[in-house]
Amino acid sequence: MLAALAAVLVAALAATGCVSMPTGGPVTSYAVTQGPTAQDQPYVQIVPQPPGAGWKPTQIVQGFLTASASFGNYSQVARQYLTPALSKNWNPYWSAVEYATGPTPTAPTYSPAAAKNPTQATVRITGTPQAVLLGNGSYSVASSSSSSSAASPVSATNFTLSKVNGQWRISAAPPALLLTSDSFNNDYQLRNLYFFDPAERYLIPDPVYVPLRANTNVLMNGLVGDLKAPPSDWLSGATKTAFPKGTSSDVTLDGVTAVVNLTGSAITKDAANPKTGPQVMEQVSAQLLSTLSASAAQSGSTGQGVQSVEVKLNGKPWIPPGAQGGNPVQRTGKWHPAPGTSPQFYYVDSQGNLTSRSSKGGQPASLAKIGTGYTQIAVSPDGLYVAALRGSTLYTGLVSGGALTKRPGSYMSMSWDHSDHLWASQGDEIVEFRGTSARQPLGQPVDVNVQGAPGGPFTALAVAPDGVRVAIVIAGNELTFGAISGRNGASPQIALSLVQLSPVNATRFTGLTWYGPDDVITLAEPGPVVTEYPVSGGNSQAIPSYQGIQTITAGAKGQPLIAGLPGGRMATDVSLTGSWIPLDYDGISPTYPGTSILEGS
Repeated sequence: MLAALAAVLVAALAATGCVSMPTGGPVTSYAVTQGPTAQDQPYVQIVPQPPGAGWKPTQIVQGFLTASASFGNYSQVARQYLTPALSKNWNPYWSAVEYATGPTPTAPTYSPAAAKNPTQATVRITGTPQAVLLGNGSYSVASSSSSSSAASPVSATNFTLSKVNGQWRISAAPPALLLTSDSFNNDYQLRNLYFFDPAERYLIPDPVYVPLRANTNVLMNGLVGDLKAPPSDWLSGATKTAFPKGTSSDVTLDGVTAVVNLTGSAITKDAANPKTGPQVMEQVSAQLLSTLSASAAQSGSTGQGVQSVEVKLNGKPWIPPGAQGGNPVQRTGKWHPAPGTSPQFYYVDSQGNLTSRSSKGGQPASLAKIGTGYTQIAVSPDGLYVAALRGSTLYTGLVSGGALTKRPGSYMSMSWDHSDHLWASQGDEIVEFRGTSARQPLGQPVDVNVQGAPGGPFTALAVAPDGVRVAIVIAGNELTFGAISGRNGASPQIALSLVQLSPVNATRFTGLTWYGPDDVITLAEPGPVVTEYPVSGGNSQAIPSYQGIQTITAGAKGQPLIAGLPGGRMATDVSLTGSWIPLDYDGISPTYPGTSILEGS
C-alpha cells in the first residue's frame, strides 16, 4: 500500500479534478501495453547503474529513480542507493506514481543549513502526476477536462538523504515507484480479477495493474490471494467471492495448467457438505479459471499462458462434478461475464408502432402501438417492459400492454437491468422503478443514493449486461462508472468509482451504450464523434462516424451498431470500422434491449 502518500495523492487528485478507482482499474485513454502483440515488441528498458563515488544528493536521487523504474528486474541496484536500514524495509510492491511530466529532482537543501559538512539533505521531486497505482493494483487517473492547474501536495515528493561511510544515500523515500509515463507503460499491464454478482449469475471483472515482468508464480499467487475477499472499493457490496473466509492458497504452474492448492478449515468443511460443497468448489474454480486464464490473454502474450486450472483441496485433486474420466483439470467453467443482449433490436415506426427486428435480417414484428414523438425508448432485456421519453416526460408499460403510463417528474435518461428494474436520471438524482414477475406495471420510483458523485446532472446512464456495473455521464462532459447494490432493498445505491473520462476530440457526450460485457460506446459532439471505451482499461478506440447520427445503440459483441438519423432514418455498422450502411426502412430511436440511448442535440 502507499500508506500516507496514497492518502495525500488520492485527496489531491480528487481536489484537482483527478480521480481514483480503489482496488479496480479504470478506463483510460492510453494503454498499459502497446497492443495485442505488445509482448512481441522489444522491451524498452534502461539498465541502471549503481551510485558513483562522491555523487551529490541530486545525482543519488536521479540514479535511484532510474534504477527503481526497473525495480522488478534490478531491485538490487535500486537498493544500493538506500541506507542499509531503509534497504531492508523499502518495498513498493505494486505501488507507483505515474508522471505526465517529471519526476524531476530539485537542488538539495542541507541540514544543518550552515554546516560545512552537513549530515542530512532533502531533495524534492517536482512534476505533473498523471495517475497513482495503489499497492493492490488500483489505478487513479486524472480527468483531462479538469480546469484546475493549481499546485497541490501531489506535485512535490521529498527524499531524505544521509551519509553512509562518507557517501550520500537515501534514508527516507516515498513507499512507491515514481515513474515517467513511458516507464509505467513498460513496467505494468492490465489484469482482471473475477468476482460474482450478488445473485451468482455472472462473473464481474475487477481490473488491476500488475508488473509486466513479475515472476509468474509470484504474480499468480498475488492474483489468487486477492480473490479471497470481495473488493473493498466501489464494487464492495455489489460483488462477492466464493472463497470461504480463512482460505489459504498456493499456486504453481504445470505447463499451461495453474495448479491451485487450497487449505483451511472453512473450505474443507464447505467442500465436505454434500448439498452445497460442489457448487462452492465450482464457483471457486470459476473465479480461478477466469482470473488466471483471462490474465494470460490480457497480457497480450503469444505464448500459451494459463489455459486450464487444477484445484487441489489439502493437496488432493478436486474432481469437478461430471468431469470426464475423473480428470481434475478444468478448461471451461459454468460461470462467465454477462455477454450482452440478443440480436433483436427495437424502434418506433412512422405509425407509432413499437417494432422489433433481428439485426441479422428477417421480417419486423409489430408489438404495440405506443405513439410517436419519442426521443428515447428502452426495452428490458427479456422484452417484457418498455420505457420511453418524449422530451423530459417518462412513459413506462408492458410491451404487450398497449398504452403507456405517464410518470410524474422530469427525466434525462433511462436504462434497464437484467432484473426488469428501470434506472432513470432526474437531473441531479437517480431513481429505480422495480419490475415484478407477475407482468404487472412498474412500481413507484425509489430514490437511489449515489455515493461519490461530484455533482450532477446525470445526463446519461446505461446499466451493464451483468446488472452490477453502470456507466454514467455527469454534466455532459465526464464519463464515470459505478456499481449497483441493494437494488431490491429500501435503500438502493450506486457507488461511483472516482475515474472520470472526457470526450475524445469532442466537448460533450450525447449518447451512451454498452457493447458486450466490458465496453462502452459513446456518441459525442461536435462531430458527431463515436468512441469505444474498454471499461476494463486500455486504449479508447475511435469509430468512424456517419453524418447526422443522433442516437446510437449496441448489443452483444459481434452485433452491429445501429444509429438513429434525422428524419426517422437509421444506419448500421456491422464491424465497428465505420462502414455505415443506411437501412432500407425507417424507424425512430433504435435500441437493443437493456441498453440506453441519449438524443443528440
